[in-house]
Amino acid sequence: MSLEDPDETQVGRPSAGRATEARHRSRRGLIVAAVVLVLFGSSGSVWWIASQARTPEQRAADAAAPPPSQITGKVSDQQLVERMELTGKVETASRTVITGGRPQGTDRAVVTALPAAAGKSLRAGAVVAEVSGRPVLLLPGRFPAYRDLKAGDKGPDVQQLQRALQPLYGTAVNGTYGPATVEAVRKLYVAAGYEAPAGQGQSTTGGGGSPSGTARTGGAAAAGGTAPRGGAETDGGSGAAPGSDGGNGTKGSGGSGGTGGAGAPPATGPAKPGEVLPAAEVAYVGTLPATVVQVTAAVGDAADKPLLVLGSGGRQVRAALSADQRTRLRDLPADAVIRFGTGPYEGREGTLGSLDSPSDGKNGDQQGGKSGGQDGAATAGTAGTGPAGTAAGNGSGNGSGSGSGSGSEGGRHEALFVPTGAEAMEGSTQQIAVELRRSPKGSLTVPVSAVWTDLGGSSTVTVTEGGKERNIPVEVLFTHEGLSAVHALDENLAAGQTVVLVRRGNPADSGSGGGSGDGSGGASGGASGGTDG
Repeated sequence: MSLEDPDETQVGRPSAGRATEARHRSRRGLIVAAVVLVLFGSSGSVWWIASQARTPEQRAADAAAPPPSQITGKVSDQQLVERMELTGKVETASRTVITGGRPQGTDRAVVTALPAAAGKSLRAGAVVAEVSGRPVLLLPGRFPAYRDLKAGDKGPDVQQLQRALQPLYGTAVNGTYGPATVEAVRKLYVAAGYEAPAGQGQSTTGGGGSPSGTARTGGAAAAGGTAPRGGAETDGGSGAAPGSDGGNGTKGSGGSGGTGGAGAPPATGPAKPGEVLPAAEVAYVGTLPATVVQVTAAVGDAADKPLLVLGSGGRQVRAALSADQRTRLRDLPADAVIRFGTGPYEGREGTLGSLDSPSDGKNGDQQGGKSGGQDGAATAGTAGTGPAGTAAGNGSGNGSGSGSGSGSEGGRHEALFVPTGAEAMEGSTQQIAVELRRSPKGSLTVPVSAVWTDLGGSSTVTVTEGGKERNIPVEVLFTHEGLSAVHALDENLAAGQTVVLVRRGNPADSGSGGGSGDGSGGASGGASGGTDG
C-alpha cells in the first residue's frame, strides 16, 4: 500500500491545459486578421474602380482647354537707364619707384635712414631716404638724373635742376651750372640738414677726406647755424623762407645768372659746397607734393634696390573689367554720366581716364605711363642702377615706374576713372556706376514680353481697353533688365495704358506673337505667344 499526495498528482495537468488554450486563441487571431485584410483590400479595389469610372462627358470636360485669360502690364514714361556697376580702388595717378645708388666716396650703398613713412606727403627738397649717410633729395622733374652735375656743366638736366630750384630759391633757368645754381644747391642741402658736396674733392669746412663732402653738419654751420637733420622732410625743403635774404639770397643773385654772372663757370679757387650734385643724391618726380605709397626697404638693407614707392598727380580709381565690359566702355558716348557710389567719392561725378587690356601691350594705364615716362620717372641712383620695375609698376629702365603694376597680367582688363573733388586715401574701395544708355525723352517703357515681333521684323504692342484690343506699331530702342524702351509709331500709345504680355487658353491667339522675339534682349512677346498661346 502506498500513500500519494493528492495535490502533487494534480500539479502538471492545469499548466498543459492553459498552453493548449493559448495556441487556439493565437490561431483564431490570425484568421480574424486575414479576414479583415481581405475585406479592406476588396473595399479599396472597389473604390479605385468606381473612381475611374467616368462618363464620356466628364472625360471631355477634363480634356477641354482652360478658359481664355491674359497677363497684362502697364506702359510707363519713366526713362530706362542701363548702367554698369563696378568696384575699384583709389590710387595716385602716377607712381615712381625710388631706388638707391652708391654715393661718391663710399664703398657700399647701405640704407642708413628712411625718414618718410607710408602715407606721408612730401614736397620739394624732402629727404626720402638716406644711403650710406647721404641724403636722397626729392625734386620735381620730367626725367631722372643721368649724370653727376658740377659747376660749369650745361644741358637739359641742368635746366631741369634750375626749374626745380627756382620756386625755392629764385634760381635763374639758363642751362648752365653757374654760381647762382651752386648757391641754390648749397641751400637745398642746408635745409635738409646735410652738407652740400664740394667740387675738386675738397670741402670748405675743413672736414676734408671725402670727395662728396659726407659730413652732415658743416654746411649748416656755414649757413650760420645747425640745421635739423632731414628738416626738408617736414618743411618741404624750403630751408630759409623763399624771398628772404637768408633763404633765397638777394633777388639780384637769382637773376644774375641770366646776365652772365650765374651763367659763367665759377672762378678758380677753393672748392665750394654746392658745386657738385651727385645723381645718386637726387630723385625727380613729375608732380609734387607726392605721397609715400609704400616703403619697400628697411634700414640696413642694400640700397641698390627699390626703397619706396611715391604716388603723385591726384587720385584715380582703378577697376577690373571683363572683356565685354571693356568693349562697352570703349564705345561709351562722350556725354555719358559716371557717378561714384559707396566710397570716399560718393555722390560725385567723374570721367573715364583710360582703358587697359592685354592687346594694348602695356603694363599700367595710359595716364600713368605718361606721367611716369615723361612727368616724373625717377630714381635715387644713377641712370640704369635700379631694376626695370617693381610691384608698383614698370619704369623706363631706371627703377622708376608708372601705373599700379597689375596692368593686364593674366588677361585682365582695367579701367581708370578720374573723380572730381578732394583727394581720398590710397587703397580705399570705391563703387562706380557708368551710365551706358538712357532712353531719350518722349520714349516709353514697357515690359519686354509686351513687344510682339513678326517674321518681317516689325514690332507691336497690344493695348487692351474695355475688353477690346488694338495693335500699335513701335520701334524698340533697347532692352534692359526685363524692360524695353520703345518709340511709338502711333500717337495712340501713352503712359498708363494696359498692354498684353501673355495670352492663355485661346487657340486662335496661339500664333499672334509672330514667331521670333524682338531681338533686343531676352524673352520677347513673340516667344511668349508661340509658347504660351
